[in-house]
Amino acid sequence: MLEFVRRRPLWAAWLTVLVWLLSYVAVKLSSVAGLDIDGAEQVYFAQSWQLGYGTRQPPLYTWMLLALRPDGGSWPVALEVARYAVLLAWLGGTQALARACGASAGRQALVVVAHLGFLLAMWRVHDSLTHTVLAAALTTWASAATVKALRRPAWWPVVGLLAALACLAKLNAALWCASAVLAWAWLQWRTRDDAPSESLVQTGLKAPRPGWLAHLAWLGLALLLFAALLGPYAQWWWVQREVGDLPRRVLMPSDAVPPWQPPLQLALGTLEYLMLTPALLAGVAWGLRWRHRLPRPVLPGGLRWLAAQTPIGLLVLAGVVTALKGAHFTPRWLWPVLPGATVWLVLWACEVAEQHARQTTDPRWPRRLVGVAVSMALLSIAVSALRWWEPERTAQRCRNCWTDRPAVAFSHALHQWHGEPLRVITGDDHLAGILSAADGRDLTWTAVSPDLPPPQGFATTPWTCVAAWVDMDAPQDPPAELMARTRGAWLGPVQHQTWPLRLAPQRRLWLQSVILDPAVCDRARP
Repeated sequence: MLEFVRRRPLWAAWLTVLVWLLSYVAVKLSSVAGLDIDGAEQVYFAQSWQLGYGTRQPPLYTWMLLALRPDGGSWPVALEVARYAVLLAWLGGTQALARACGASAGRQALVVVAHLGFLLAMWRVHDSLTHTVLAAALTTWASAATVKALRRPAWWPVVGLLAALACLAKLNAALWCASAVLAWAWLQWRTRDDAPSESLVQTGLKAPRPGWLAHLAWLGLALLLFAALLGPYAQWWWVQREVGDLPRRVLMPSDAVPPWQPPLQLALGTLEYLMLTPALLAGVAWGLRWRHRLPRPVLPGGLRWLAAQTPIGLLVLAGVVTALKGAHFTPRWLWPVLPGATVWLVLWACEVAEQHARQTTDPRWPRRLVGVAVSMALLSIAVSALRWWEPERTAQRCRNCWTDRPAVAFSHALHQWHGEPLRVITGDDHLAGILSAADGRDLTWTAVSPDLPPPQGFATTPWTCVAAWVDMDAPQDPPAELMARTRGAWLGPVQHQTWPLRLAPQRRLWLQSVILDPAVCDRARP
């Protein structure tokens, strides 16, 4: 077994990835939980092909789901296939970036395994963060293409293509675009006085004047490709009425926020983003370098670009958050902006460990880094076992209890009350999603996402128009947004039915619904 790992490190790494994925798939297949909020929102968005699905989330992931799900296919299957395909694309991107930076097969394998111990990947990506993971995968591959463009400028159009797709996956990927170009320009300026030797030209650290002209020409072509791909969605996004409220809904800006708070939140978020394996390996390497007074390792051009893009990306993001006086920050925002930071940490740790081995003739530390990464990967796989008890634990205290909602029973009750098919205006995105997943004939729209357009045909199809909402433990009035949209248009009494939670039978779910004047659905618009 050890001989196989030494001879085929990449095979061993990807077999570990396979075990990692299968452990989570096994837990999910044995679970009785329904769609979570992220999955239900995706089904809700994917009722029809549209240029945009609200100003907060770009459309690429929804387009991918629509392409993956055949007519009459299963939404849960499509959601899981898309989720794990994106995860594999991200891990493949980390290997591609390491390879572009000149890493050996062994180091590429270490990079892949180390990212299984990445904190966000150990838990949350298996339930949510789908748009973020897709954007991170694309910016990771775009980073690999950028490293190649340092040596061969003809790669810049590929960078432009991937960057545009990343922005169509998550808006904050635009910060990667800015920081990537700034890092390249800084690297070129930093080495402007270096002699244009053949070695420097080949590593992309310096090019004579024709090289600069070649870079600029290909960069211009990349910019045109970027604008052509992103232009239609950017125009759609700009004309939406709620665009001006996007910073408020995402960053929660406040004039009361002191100027030091956003950068502090960003710094703390960076620690969480880098936590576990990549940061642990870098910490071990830093300790070796400090203890043995090792000189600074000489890094190839790709790693030097990564080392520049990371702080520049942080500065750009900090400037945006500070300028908008953001009172809210989450570490996942860093993932598409700094996709190569963790790759750089792992490769830098490998370089220091190899330098230590050459200087002290002690070959153990490179192997110890591998042992740390493998141990953290095994820990990540073991973490999946905790999901066996998570549904029962959360059912006792959940506020909305998304995964305990009986979608088929809800859909059947609505059809008994009002007939079928229906146009349903719901009190939350999750209910809209699970009703659409339970019966694809129904068209659903939520009253709580003011910038989200209704699905195609919602305003023109002459089906019964109803409002529906869900309450926990006791029936209540509709949410304020639903009440405001339907006030004065109720055509009958409120129908209601209750179900006990599967894993907490002492608690109950209440579905309530009322038939509406068809004009409410006919006038549906953001």
